[in-house]
Amino acid sequence: MKYLIIPIFISLITLLSACKKEGFYQGDHFFVKNAGAEMPVYVKGNIQSGTFILFLHGGPGGNASLPSFMPVSKELENDYAFAYWDQRGSGLSMGNPDPGTFTVEQFVDDLDLVVETIRLRYHNPRIVFYGISWGGALGSAYLSTSNYQDKIDGFICMDSGHNLVEGLPKSVVFVKEYAQQQIDQGIDIAYWTEARDWCATVPDMTEKDNYFKYDDYLTNTNAYRKDPNQEVQGPEVGALGTMNSYLSLAIFFNGQYLAPRFNILELNLSADMARIKTPSIVIWGRHDGVNTIEMGYDAYNSIGGPGFQDKEMVILENSAHEGYIEEQELFISTFRGFVDSL
Repeated sequence: MKYLIIPIFISLITLLSACKKEGFYQGDHFFVKNAGAEMPVYVKGNIQSGTFILFLHGGPGGNASLPSFMPVSKELENDYAFAYWDQRGSGLSMGNPDPGTFTVEQFVDDLDLVVETIRLRYHNPRIVFYGISWGGALGSAYLSTSNYQDKIDGFICMDSGHNLVEGLPKSVVFVKEYAQQQIDQGIDIAYWTEARDWCATVPDMTEKDNYFKYDDYLTNTNAYRKDPNQEVQGPEVGALGTMNSYLSLAIFFNGQYLAPRFNILELNLSADMARIKTPSIVIWGRHDGVNTIEMGYDAYNSIGGPGFQDKEMVILENSAHEGYIEEQELFISTFRGFVDSL
């Protein structure tokens, strides 16, 4: 009898899943295959608008799949089509890409195939990059390469990791100062003393071991959320919805494989970004501890060089690294204002 329970249970879950399947599968999708990777792109929202927002997720090793279910995404999809691309070795990407392909140049090449596919498949729509963190760096690298920027109508650069050579040491200082604050308040003194003293050695952040040690400390700070206790709306899909959508546990494991193999710790695109003449907006959280506000100013000043005028900067005063969650209304109005002005 016990052997019949599992098939019956599976059948019941499948039946329940089928009842809600339609709501989670609205939209279009395709795969881009390049250099051993098979990368999904999910297109949702207002395709008839003729404006496609190509979402460049963070990481490296994050995913675009889960953010596609965020309330902020749902709201903006009323106005524009969103293309959610899982990069190689990230999210729900498949294939067996050689670790040697985990380079900025290869990611740029992958991105160009995504751009060309969107242009062909949807009859040459307007394309706007929306890059968060590493995604902002990838967008910057693409727009700085050859004449690729001629294909793109706008660039939303948010909390970008475009210059880790200068940015990571600033983040280490953030961790050190946060550690001192915890010590002063008598919170987990032994742990934060260890963190503070390690950061005070001014570690070489181009070394992977140092990076991962720093990252362990960073995740225990408020670098990502100014107020970690703030109640925010998460993805509009739960455990049952996961089985009715394109989400899977793979999104949590691919990034763990990619991150140790993709060394971008010596990345510095600031000088290259002077070549970008695409209309741009830089959006940054004032309290970002991952890519600090100084790097926000660096991104703004670097895009197009000092004489370039077709750019603006918006600072989210009550946000850290995740302003699109922390200040959703302001983010949405800023986003719409920029895209509608193109």
